[in-house]
Amino acid sequence: MKYLSILVFAMLAVVLSAMDSVTLPDGSAGRLGLRIEALEVTLVSDPVRATGRLILDPQATVIVASPVGGRIEQDAPARGTAVKSGNPLLTLRSAERAASVAAYIHSEQQYRFAKAAYQREQKLDERNLTTTEALRERELEVARTRTAHLAAIQQIYLLGLSEQKLHDMIDSELVRDDLSEHVIAAPIDGVIIDKMTTRGAPVAANTPLLKIAALDHLMVEFQVPLRGIDRVRKGAPIRFRAIVGDAGRGTAEVTGLVPAADRATLSATAMARLQNPDGRWIAGTPVELFLEDPDAPRMPSVPYGSVVEIDGRSCVFIAEGESVFRPQPVEVIVESGERQGIKGITGEGIRVVTAGATLLRAAWEEAQTAD
Repeated sequence: MKYLSILVFAMLAVVLSAMDSVTLPDGSAGRLGLRIEALEVTLVSDPVRATGRLILDPQATVIVASPVGGRIEQDAPARGTAVKSGNPLLTLRSAERAASVAAYIHSEQQYRFAKAAYQREQKLDERNLTTTEALRERELEVARTRTAHLAAIQQIYLLGLSEQKLHDMIDSELVRDDLSEHVIAAPIDGVIIDKMTTRGAPVAANTPLLKIAALDHLMVEFQVPLRGIDRVRKGAPIRFRAIVGDAGRGTAEVTGLVPAADRATLSATAMARLQNPDGRWIAGTPVELFLEDPDAPRMPSVPYGSVVEIDGRSCVFIAEGESVFRPQPVEVIVESGERQGIKGITGEGIRVVTAGATLLRAAWEEAQTAD
């Protein structure tokens, strides 16, 4: 019986493959709403559906705060502006900053002077031209100024200033009257998504000024029904579609599953990383996800509506040109919620009609009748 079934299918394939193609008049494909896609080899299973939303990656989002109190002299760019790491964002005038820089410069000069004096005293001691008490006093002065220098340098580090730049200032004996000027630079490449600054406004230390996020990728946060937990595997691709706007579709990579269930919704939270180099996707977009069974078979598949019946036989239409279509017999092996796994078509580059196949069948049958 098995071999008879195979023989019958083979005979049907020969009969249908010999059928004529249909050539549509120019522009008819568009009027019929035909959609033509390359044949895909996919997992064919009943997907578990989940809901979620696109969010900013917390690991790639930074809140820029003022390290010192002061007044905004040059305001930051507007929301939506792309910035590069290290580029100036805004400028403050800060007496606190000036005092910290001046204190560091003073401590650096005192420390250098104490070290030089100690080195001179050491040379005198080698020639027995000084006393042990004097040498000890110089050594204690080095320790005292070093401690003061360490205290001053902590403030410099908190301000994010370059110690080398301050050293250059001291070495060049440059007189500056703008020690109060403090430039805040972008900490990462990204886009300003929130701005809380106004030129001339006073700010206190640790006041949030800007929020910058890298938008070249986003995260998909979604709720997984408990019956679909085993389908969420780290590193696995996951399909989704936007449920607002143009209902675009995409694929993200699962990064992890929170190992705790919400008893009220009988679901767990999972995360996936979505590459977004062209900025197509927007944070906050609600999405619907499709959790495929990773153990399901992989085979050529087409969306529902692609397979039509011709004389009681399952067929898909193959596009042989822009307006030329030919029915091809297939056998539906397995079905899922969205796709049908088929047998009877193989090879790369084959294009099949995935929408409008029913109208195309009517056009094909009309052409056969006319012949």
